[in-house]
Amino acid sequence: MSSHLHNLFAAEFDSLPATTQQDVYQEFYHLVYPMVRFIMKDHGATEDIIQEAFLRAIRKASQLQEQEKVASWLKTLTRNVAFNYLRKWRKSRGELDSDEVFESIEAALSVHEMPIEQEVETKMMEEAITRYIHQLKPEYRQILEMRLVHHLSYKEMAATLNVKEGMIRHKLHRAREEIKNKLQKEWNIT
Repeated sequence: MSSHLHNLFAAEFDSLPATTQQDVYQEFYHLVYPMVRFIMKDHGATEDIIQEAFLRAIRKASQLQEQEKVASWLKTLTRNVAFNYLRKWRKSRGELDSDEVFESIEAALSVHEMPIEQEVETKMMEEAITRYIHQLKPEYRQILEMRLVHHLSYKEMAATLNVKEGMIRHKLHRAREEIKNKLQKEWNIT
């Protein structure tokens, strides 16, 4: 078990010194941040999820039978908080998709845990792609958002924008090519 996380199992976590509480939270934060950021794709939401999961971990720490498995227990608890948040958010917006979305993310996370260097590189690449999207022409950004965020079909996008499906396909292809070219140039990705 790590040097600070064992303090989660203190009988009265609230009575621990503030510096100890802060050390526990920092270690917890660094343990789960890459996973939650991958799921949420938003730094603000990631911060909220981590805080909520930490409070839940404090309340439920006594339920853990094998304290040497604290890291995997905390990751599972935090992942479940993130998935619950996404389900509630989608349901409140009337966009509840099948659980396939969550299952695919869960499968990707459970296949293997990335080394920290790879997690950091992945995070940096995600941020770079987001930056590249913001540098696109407004019409390309709009089409990417319609496709990737709102999951509209080509037919739905064409109807919304009052253009032919071929034009949507062409613009979407051009937008992806611009992002791909920037990735190739800056990251040497082919």
